[in-house]
Amino acid sequence: MTFEQEPGIRCDVDGRPHALALLGCRELNYGQRSELPLRPFRLSVPETALASLLDEPFNRFLRTCREDDLQYEESDLPELQQAGYPDITAMLADHRPLLAGMLYDFMIFDLMTAIGRASGYRSPDARYWGDVETADRRAYFTVNQVHTVSFADGHAVFEGEGYYGAYVIWLTH
Repeated sequence: MTFEQEPGIRCDVDGRPHALALLGCRELNYGQRSELPLRPFRLSVPETALASLLDEPFNRFLRTCREDDLQYEESDLPELQQAGYPDITAMLADHRPLLAGMLYDFMIFDLMTAIGRASGYRSPDARYWGDVETADRRAYFTVNQVHTVSFADGHAVFEGEGYYGAYVIWLTH
């Protein structure tokens, strides 16, 4: 099992390395109470890798924010508007607190998906409706909540809690 997808990306769960291809994020009810036991995790991503992993979803998010701001004549993220909607590279250089907030609030699922994909994960297709094994697409350590996003020594560091196993969304006809 590979624990790094490229030099420097690392995830530890309960202080032990965890395979990046088996790392995901709870899509629905993110940050809610879990019936499964929660375990601490720490994900460290080099800033250069962060930019390449999130370039497309980040730019898509920026376009949506810009279009919404123009349409509604007000901004949900006035700091982003005031900064001129900079790309992720400019955010890393000049707007780290704003970027940390955006990663925390809006980009965690995109980041986990990109890390999984870059680490060799390939999503199986459900064999039939209600297929418990593949209904949630994979079994992994699921990030339930990120508590902090910080930058240190050229890395973005995500700390929070999650659980082993996967919540199952029952599929019906």
